[in-house]
Order: sequence, then C-alpha cells, then structure tokens
Amino acid sequence: MPQRYEEDVQQRIAEARSTKNLDLSSVQLTEVPGELADLTHLTHLSLRGNSLTALPEWLGNLTELTNLDLMVNPLDELPGWIGNLVNLTDLELNASQLTSLPESIGNLTRLTALFLNENKLTGLPSSFGNLTSLELLNLSGTGLTSLPDSMGNLTKLNYLVLKNNRLTDLPDSLGYLTNLSYVDLEGNELSDIPPEVVAAGTETLLAFLRERSASRTTRQWSSKVVFVGEGRAGKTSLIKSLLDEPFESNESSTHGLNVINLDLPHPSADHADVVMRLSTWDFGGQEIYHATHQFFLTDRSLFVLVWDAQIGWESTKLYYWLDMIKARAPRAPVILVATHLGPRPADLPLADLHAAYPGVVVASMEADNETRQGVAAVRDRIAEEAARLPLMGVIWPEAWLNAAEAVRADPRNHVAPHEMAALLSERGVTDPGHQRGLTDALHSLGDVLAYSDDPELGDMVVLRPQWVTDYISRVLDAPAVRQTDALFTKAHQSELWHDLSANLRRHFVALMERFDLSYRTDDGTSSIVVELLPWDPPAYEEAWAAAESAHRELRLRYRLHTVPPGIPTWFIAREHRFTAGLHWRSGALLRHPDGEHTALVTVDRIAKTAELRVRGPYPQDFLAILKDGFEQTLRRYPGLEINRTVPCPGTLPDGAECTHEFPHDQLKARLARTPPREEVECPVEISDHNVRQLMQGIEPPGALRSEELLTETRDAVRRMTNVVERQRQDGAVQHDDMLRALEQMEARQASIAAEQQRAALAAWRGHQTSQQVTCPSVVSVSRVTRRRALGMVRGSCFQLRLYCEAPGQWHPAPGHEPYEVRATSQLEATLLPYARGLFKILRYAVPVVGGVIGVASDDLDKVLKDDIKLMKALLDTTSELAEPDDPADIASMNTLVKAQWDAEFRAMRALLEQLDPHGRWGGLNKILTPEGDTLWLCEDHARPYRNALPAAPTPVPGQLPPVS
Repeated sequence: MPQRYEEDVQQRIAEARSTKNLDLSSVQLTEVPGELADLTHLTHLSLRGNSLTALPEWLGNLTELTNLDLMVNPLDELPGWIGNLVNLTDLELNASQLTSLPESIGNLTRLTALFLNENKLTGLPSSFGNLTSLELLNLSGTGLTSLPDSMGNLTKLNYLVLKNNRLTDLPDSLGYLTNLSYVDLEGNELSDIPPEVVAAGTETLLAFLRERSASRTTRQWSSKVVFVGEGRAGKTSLIKSLLDEPFESNESSTHGLNVINLDLPHPSADHADVVMRLSTWDFGGQEIYHATHQFFLTDRSLFVLVWDAQIGWESTKLYYWLDMIKARAPRAPVILVATHLGPRPADLPLADLHAAYPGVVVASMEADNETRQGVAAVRDRIAEEAARLPLMGVIWPEAWLNAAEAVRADPRNHVAPHEMAALLSERGVTDPGHQRGLTDALHSLGDVLAYSDDPELGDMVVLRPQWVTDYISRVLDAPAVRQTDALFTKAHQSELWHDLSANLRRHFVALMERFDLSYRTDDGTSSIVVELLPWDPPAYEEAWAAAESAHRELRLRYRLHTVPPGIPTWFIAREHRFTAGLHWRSGALLRHPDGEHTALVTVDRIAKTAELRVRGPYPQDFLAILKDGFEQTLRRYPGLEINRTVPCPGTLPDGAECTHEFPHDQLKARLARTPPREEVECPVEISDHNVRQLMQGIEPPGALRSEELLTETRDAVRRMTNVVERQRQDGAVQHDDMLRALEQMEARQASIAAEQQRAALAAWRGHQTSQQVTCPSVVSVSRVTRRRALGMVRGSCFQLRLYCEAPGQWHPAPGHEPYEVRATSQLEATLLPYARGLFKILRYAVPVVGGVIGVASDDLDKVLKDDIKLMKALLDTTSELAEPDDPADIASMNTLVKAQWDAEFRAMRALLEQLDPHGRWGGLNKILTPEGDTLWLCEDHARPYRNALPAAPTPVPGQLPPVS
C-alpha cells in the first residue's frame, strides 16, 4: 500500500475509536488491518473497492455491526462466520466474484437490504428463506437459473432485482409476497411465463403466479402475425387469399388497421391436434399511418413484409421496412412475400439482405393473390414460423385463458371498467387484483387498450384497438386539418367524429395525446396533431439567432441507422409545455419558462441524424431535461442503432463551425480512466477541449463544481441586486444592460439550482419506478419542544414538512401543516443524516423561490427560510453531522443518502406512511413527467404537466412568442 494510503488508513482507524463508523473504501487494501479487531463497538464498516481476496475470522467478532460494505473486492468466498453478525441490517457484497453463499447467511434474520449483484452464483442456499426481514434484494447479473420456493418466506420483501440472469421461470410462492412492489426481470428468458404478463408490471406478474398456483393451467396456442409494406402492395388481398376468400381486383386501400383471425394447424407431429389461432394485423401502408403502427408492433410477433414485384424492391422501400421492424422488434422473424407476379421477375438482392439483417429474414417467397400461385406455400411457412414464436404454447392459468378468449370474442368496441370486471368474472377470474392483472396483460398483447391509472382514460376499456385507429386515421387523412397547420378543432371533431358521443370524442383526443400524436391548446377545444405539421419549417432562424448573444451553446447529436416514424414528432408532443409556437415535421424551437433558455431540435432524414441544441446563461439543465425526453422517445425502438456524439464547439479559420464530432462513449471512457483524461484534441480544429465541459448537460454534473458555480452565481446575484437597489434608492437612472444582466444571472442561478435538485432526487430514488415512488422525498426536519405534544406533557418532537419537488423551485407545500412525531434517539439516528443531505441542497433554493408560486410566494419564502434556519440549528447540535471544514466535502448530491434503499431513506418513507396513512401528502400531486421522472408537486407546478400551454400567437421574426 502506498505511504499516503497507509497514513490515511491509520488516521481513519484512530478516529473510529471514538465513533461507530469506519470507512476504508478504495484505499488499496490487500488485507484487513489487524487493528480493526479491537473496534468491537463499530456499527458501520466499509471495505468496498479494495483488493481483498479473503476476510479474517476475527471480523466475525464485530457483532455490533449493522452495516457492512464489502462490494468490489475479489473475494474467493464468503466465510461461514458471516452468520455471527446477527445485527446486520445492510450487507453489500456486489461485484465480489462470489460463486456460492454459506448456509450460515440464513442467521442474518435482521437483514433488510442485501446486495449480491454482479457475482457468479450458481444457486442460493436452502437457508435463504430465513431472511424474513429483507426489504431489498438485488440478485442481478449473478447467473442464476432458478430461485428456491423458500423465497416465498420473505414476506417483507419490497424490491427484488433479478435482471440479467438465466431464469426461465419463477416460483409460484413469490405471488404471495404482498409487500413486493417491484420485480426487475429484464434480460431473462422466461419461457414459462408469458412475456406480456411480465411487461404488464409487478402487480400483474404476482397475480399470475398466484392464479397459476391455485388453479389448473393450459397452453395458449395463439400469437400475432403483422402484415406490413407500402400502400397497394397487396397485404389485404394476401390475407384474404390465406383465408380462401374471393379475390377482389379493386380492393380498397386499408386505412389504419384491420385485425382478422387466421386458424392454422400446428406443423409439428407432436401437436397434430392443435389449431393455432393467429391474429393477423393488416396495417395501412401510407406513410401517414406509420407513426400509429409503432404502438402495435411487438418483438413477439411474426412479420410478413409484402412488396410489389412489378414496382420492384427499391420502389417498395424494402430496406426502409426492414429498418422499421429491426428498430421496433429487433428479434422478430420476417417473411418477405412478393405479390403482383407478372412479366417482371420477383428479383431482389437476398444475399445483401441477409448480410444487412442477419437472422431477421427467414424466408423470401412469392404469391399471386388472383391465381393463388404460391399462397399455399406462404400459408405453410407462416404456420412453421408462428409455431416457433415465444408466445406459442405458453402456459396460462386456465381461468385467465378462458376469460381472455371471452374478451376477444366480445363484439363490443368498448366497455366500462365494471363491465370488464363482470365479463372476466363470468369466466372465473373473480379476484379484483387478478382482473387487473389479466386486463394489463391483454393490453400488453395489444388485444385491448386499458389505462386504469389515467384520470381521463381510466373510465373505459377499448376492446377493439383497430376501432380507435380507424377514427385516428380519419384525422390523419383529413385535408381540412392539414390546411389549418395541424390544428384539430371542435368543428373538425364534429365533422370527422360525427358518429361519436361527446364523451367518446374526449376519450379519443386523450388517446391521441397518450400516443404522443397530438397535444391540446390551453382552452381544451383544439389540438395540434404533430403528424400533420408541415415539412417546411417556419421562419425560426432570427429567433434562434437572437438567443445566441452572450450565451453558451451546448449540443448533442444522435446518429441513427434509420429515422423511424414519430421522431421528432412524438418528442414535440411530449415536450409541448416548452412550445414556442415554431415547429414543423422534422424540428421545433422550444423555450424554457424562464424565458432565458432556448432550444432547437432538428432531424435530418437524409443524414439520419437528430440534434439537440440549447442556448442560454446556463444551458446544462434545459439540455438535460430535453435529452431525457428524447431518450424516452427513442426507447420505443429497442432495436434502433444509436450513436451519440458531441459536435466540436470550435470554429475553423474561415469562421465556419468545426465539423468534428466526439463520440460520447469515448468521452465517458476518458473520464473513467485513472486518473481521468480531462482534455481531448479535436483532429479537425487542432485544439484541445475540456472533456467535462463537452459532457455538460449530457452526463450528471460533477457535484463539487455544480455547487461552486451555484455559490458564485448566488453571490454575483446578491452583488448585482444590491447595486440595482442602491440605484433605485438614490433615484439614479436604471441601466437596461444592468437589469438585463441581473435577469440572466438569476436565470443562471435558477438553472444551476434545478440541476442540483434534479440530481438529488435521482440519487435518492435511484431506479425506482413510478409505482414505487409512494410518497414525497423532499422533507425538512426540525426539532420543537411542546408543552403538550401527541398526548405527552412536555416533550421534544421532530417536525417534518413536505416540499413541492419542482426542480429549481423546491418550496414548502402550500397550506401543509408539518407532521409531528416524538423525538427518540433511534428516530434521531434516522432523520439527522437525511436532514443533513437535504439541507445541503435546500439552502440554495431560497434565492430562486420568490415570485414563482403566485400570491403565497412571500409567505412560502419566509417558511422556507425558517425551515432552513431550524434545520441548521438541529444539525449544529450534533458534532458528527455538523458542516465539515473541508470545502471539498461540502454540499454535494453525492453525499446525500447514497441510494433510495439506504436504511435512512426506507425508514423515512415508512415514517411518512405511518404519519399520513391516507396518503394526502399536504395536497401535493404525484406527476410522471414526459422525461420519465416522478415528482410530487403543488397545484401550480403540476398544472403545466396536466394541461397544454396556450396556443402560441403568430411569432414576430427575431422574437420568441411569450410563454405563460
């Protein structure tokens, strides 16, 4: 061990003799120092990130330990004495190269969090079911092929991570873990559980396992066959030929979607009595429909790509369609079928196609729909490939399968939720939880559209998705809507949806928004249909150039193997709260509500690129928000090949922009080196650039630098504010440039605060899903003494006040009376670390809250300042938690509780749920943002996420229209 590490280790050990904590992380240990044998009073010990291959037996004598961190060490084995540490509540063994666990691990019955991810386990010991206090268990990337039935004993388990293993099934006993709110199964080949059940979420998965254990099971012999291709290629005629229906020479073009069942015998002799029911999905080939198709294309389908032999494979865009399928359903097999056979042979570069799409194209065939030449062969090949699909023959609970068939056979287009429940009950699925699970599974299959948690869509279950697409297609086909620059008005609704009730019209408008096909204007009477925006951009250049003066610009470019439908139109719809009224089919100008930050998103379909550019006093936060939103859009295409690059910010000698792009992965790799490579040379401009600056807004900010910038900016704002105030008092003439500079500096300050607060929430919540975020995370903690509190005569209490979590604008929930709970030493140990982490972020919110929350802002600002003062007083009473002298350790989101599942955070959540069992949360609203974040917001800050921004007025060249 180098001398500097040796001295550091000895100093830490010496300090630990008077405390309960010892952190020896990443100090290049090859063995545990013998001095630790005397520290039997320790409760927290971290040895993470060293080079330990073995652990001394005397470590088993440290029986007071509650937290032991051994992650990222090349341990040969976990010794049996680990079972002596019976007080452990948190044990971190991730990335430790373990191949097995000792039976004695079952002695750790107080464990609440166990991290075993990224090891090489082949199984779990039989005693594993004894860990009945576990709330969090991470087993990702361990190579497990099965789980023991005793997992059903872990009745307190709340969070189970199983991703990237080799599991094919799960024990039914997991279905009875009533506290289990999240199971992560990504990267497993679960052949014995229908993938649509997994896709529908944890609640559905657990309901399926319970139903499977309690009833008979049967195999489902059904799947989906999707017919795609250009308009007039013969898709509908081919389906009719497969069904032995008469040929129609003047077959009308499909508008939207048609779904027809095709029954075929199973090709295997082992299943000679099985008839497969194939649901054929016939999509309209016109380009305007392509964006709506994407919601029904799944990786578990067979694709039949139909092309016109007389037009040729190039004119029928064969490569385009294969790119679309690869992007949306990368593992789905594709059968190519040439139709319209005639003088021109059905010739295509099959070898090139196989090379470009390896394993995708499984057959190339010909079929004439009029003469029926080749139709029988196509039918046989469809049966052969469908029989191999992962859904074919999957085991379902018999009651679920019967109920699913009843839903598919029901002739109605839609039903109310209570009617859906009655339909399922009639076929034996009576449990409400199981009913919801089955409905969600059918939604994942594409059989129904059900959004039970959506306040606008939850009052209806659509039994015929094609019914919806038919009505949406009317809008996409309507010249009147196109002629009004994509504005879909009430008059258009009355004309195009004249046969729908007012309630159904509202539902369809909400569905279009859910699909990111449109967004509503402020009065709720009209919508902007993004798929009908004009191709030619409006005059946005002057407005974009006006945002450049004295501002920084950050850029992120995406290079795609194809530009699929919905990019960037879906993104424009998702981010409509930032609209500046300047948008077109392949781009948009966006503006942050602060009025100081402007963004430009553009897509070049020829170059197959998409680019985000943001200008402003501190563009990092706005870029981060838009990047998250754009990445959410890209996730709809799991097979899309994406290369992220950062354009060089330099200029060439002639003043032109540098053409070089730095690969994002390479920039990340440079910073991951030890020591980091902070500089990178541009080979075109021939100059060095700071890597961290290139990555601003793309990667999370460096905690220390972010705080330094915030401190500097806050001080500058105070100085400038004082100057302006003195001028005002002296009656001096105000200088517009001084006021403008102050506005920009305040916007910079707010953006940096927002960046810190977004990062803080992300650190707390880690990988929680929306369903797991059950209560607010921003909670101030202070101590009060009551003469009479909670029924006690005299007593010290903790006050917990909830905060609105609007990034950059954290403030006390309006009108919320703080919760009070009697102060105990145990509670203090939980709340003080939490309070310290929050205080470090919260204290910077004061200067940016005023004026953002309406009439109550002054009162809230005072409450915020009082909270911060009380929190500081509370923390100052505890030397262990007092503010450190070392500025390098001050106030970073990385010194917050390190993950949402740390003991302190979980205890805080449990305490809040105890204090507010009805989940009223001071009137805060749970909002899932378009960027995928979950925030608890006051009514004012929730409104922009619920409603579209006002329709923008006609923009003045060089000037952005106002934003509400």
